[in-house]
Amino acid sequence: MAELREALKKCWRVPPTSSTVSSPVHVVANFSSTAQIESISVVLDGAEVAQPQAVTPLDIQVPMSAGNHTLTINAVQSDGLQLSASRSVDVSAPVASMSTSSTSSATTVPDPGIAMSTSGGTSSISHIEEKSGWYMYPDQGNPNCSSKPTLISSPSLDGTSGRFHLDPTGQFNNCLWPIKLGTSSATHFKLETSFQLSSPWSSQGVEFSSNKHIGTKWYKFSVQCSYYKGVFSVWDTAGSQWVATSIPCKRPAANTWEHLTVQTEINNGKAVFLSLTHNGVTHTINKSFNPKSGTSSNSFGVHVQMDGNRSGDSYYAWVDNLKITLW
Repeated sequence: MAELREALKKCWRVPPTSSTVSSPVHVVANFSSTAQIESISVVLDGAEVAQPQAVTPLDIQVPMSAGNHTLTINAVQSDGLQLSASRSVDVSAPVASMSTSSTSSATTVPDPGIAMSTSGGTSSISHIEEKSGWYMYPDQGNPNCSSKPTLISSPSLDGTSGRFHLDPTGQFNNCLWPIKLGTSSATHFKLETSFQLSSPWSSQGVEFSSNKHIGTKWYKFSVQCSYYKGVFSVWDTAGSQWVATSIPCKRPAANTWEHLTVQTEINNGKAVFLSLTHNGVTHTINKSFNPKSGTSSNSFGVHVQMDGNRSGDSYYAWVDNLKITLW
């Protein structure tokens, strides 16, 4: 038992590693256990502040007031073995703002190797198509797809774009490429990108999405340009269905750049689609949906999806200047 407890102490952290941290505190814990974890509790100064699902690794944000605190993680294995580890956490006081305008208190921590910039209370990650960490899985059918975007110099707007390839093996095959970017307590998001298709007539549609976990709630902000319907659709996460808008989305010409910006937020526990700007024209969406429940996390990321047509034609999509801004 002592060895397992010591393993837990070595496998959880409260980043960053400086002498003080800001609230909410990002807590990550892994469990070197010999049996499944049945329950986990997080205790702050003797009081339980969260009851996350028993998932490993544990990845949560814990709000704390300024000052020194004792944070304890307790876990119980399916064989009855109890694990426990504690850390002392020194939380810094919030920095007072001299501005009368509202500022964000969101804490955003990018994954290793992901460059992030901050300005005026916002955080942003640019050129996401150039990052490592992309992976692929077939969303429908069994297509042969590129495992990740291939970086090429042409066509490109800034010298490097990411080329995605959908090669269907049947009707209406889809491929989805996600990438996780980090953790954040942000509730406002702006996703923007430029893209072009090698043969738009081979595409049933293209989809871009940002997503955010808050505890066990999963908010998914997917927007699909549906060429079959001729309009943009937004994703109802809890209902697992597309909801059409009245915003037009016509099939573009081959090898021409399209530009898309989507503004979203989490408000009153719902995923809210605020607006969409397509090729310089802004449209109000004003639709909101409930999230899904899942494992506990505070991660965020984006994804790109290509949809195949009835004939099973293959095509390429080039994505450039993919950027997410959070606050």
